[in-house]
Amino acid sequence: MRGQVYEPTRCEASSLVATLFEEHAALINFFDKFRELKSRDEQAESLELAEHATAVMGIIDEGIRALEDMDAFFTLLHQTGARHTKIPGFQTEFFFKIRTPFLEAVKLTLGDAYTENMDNIYQLTIDLILKTLVEGFEKAEKEAANS
Repeated sequence: MRGQVYEPTRCEASSLVATLFEEHAALINFFDKFRELKSRDEQAESLELAEHATAVMGIIDEGIRALEDMDAFFTLLHQTGARHTKIPGFQTEFFFKIRTPFLEAVKLTLGDAYTENMDNIYQLTIDLILKTLVEGFEKAEKEAANS
């Protein structure tokens, strides 16, 4: 993806994940170390949650940058999707919960530079990233079931 690229700050990543947990409160229960963070303020103050949020956004950012090397893109996202099979009860539709908060964060960060064309590109890009995470998750589940 050429042109202006969304590069999240740690604060933006934390805000995005806090928004995710606010809109989908049940998701926080999949994280042992975050379960006790019930309020948005508690979530905003958690260093561990900020680190996790930064890691999530880092994977999305790496995925966007890897679009120029599709082998690297698929390897990165398939491995990341596969790691989520280790989370008891994790379901592939959970990946898609980050879509709207991500797009809102990009739009907010880029401000006036965010055009309709960029909106279309970022929507297609995040959809490809999320579908590829699902592929990695499903492939790992299938391999685990066959072994």
